[in-house]
Amino acid sequence: MKYRIGIIGYGDFTKLMCEYLAPYADIVVGSRSHNSGDAGFGSRFAMLDEVLSQPILIPSIPSQFFEIFFTENKGLINPNALVIDVCSVKVKPLQVLERLLPETCQIIGTHPMFGPASVYKNNGLDGLKCVVCPVRVGQETLDSFTGFVADILKLRVINKTPVQHDQEMAYVQGLSHYIGRTMDIMNIPNTELATLAYDDLLDMKNIQGHDSWELFESIMNENPYAREVNQKFKQAIQQLDHQVDS
Repeated sequence: MKYRIGIIGYGDFTKLMCEYLAPYADIVVGSRSHNSGDAGFGSRFAMLDEVLSQPILIPSIPSQFFEIFFTENKGLINPNALVIDVCSVKVKPLQVLERLLPETCQIIGTHPMFGPASVYKNNGLDGLKCVVCPVRVGQETLDSFTGFVADILKLRVINKTPVQHDQEMAYVQGLSHYIGRTMDIMNIPNTELATLAYDDLLDMKNIQGHDSWELFESIMNENPYAREVNQKFKQAIQQLDHQVDS
């Protein structure tokens, strides 16, 4: 028997989920631009009320839109749903879900630490990381979920609290996306003289630098620890410039 999943939003990561969850789930997708039709890999678009009635819900929208979406649509949500968040930040969106979802909904926060480019480079999901932040969920459901992620999808499960996640990701993701965007604005060139370190910069330009602006905004503005790390980075540049100039 397949899972029944409703996914909210139709960006690149939703398409990736449709591809890799297709063998195990019947998926309906809610999109602002489609109410019906083929969503790819056997998934289909549907009206929002049908999507939100599914027993498993995955909001795949930037965290800055959680408040307005769940405020406007909380009456449509299946009160017994398992809601699995996939945002790149954890503290703020999970607080919104706890506050606005019916108390009977179970909530698991996750951060799949990959996107289409990473999956392509890795030749699949095997060994890629997925952070799991249990919020409001029974142990049996949590064990079933983590077992599926680890044993079926072959992802490496890392358990964190939402605060731990955001503190670490302020460095891991905040810095890498900021530098990747900077390298993209500079349009750093490919060159036959490239070193391994320079290849890393090119990868950041081509991957993080080309992620959606909405994702970048979410990483920089929704993570409560990102701005502090960003300021430390800029101060370090100023210190380094001062040393070079002197």
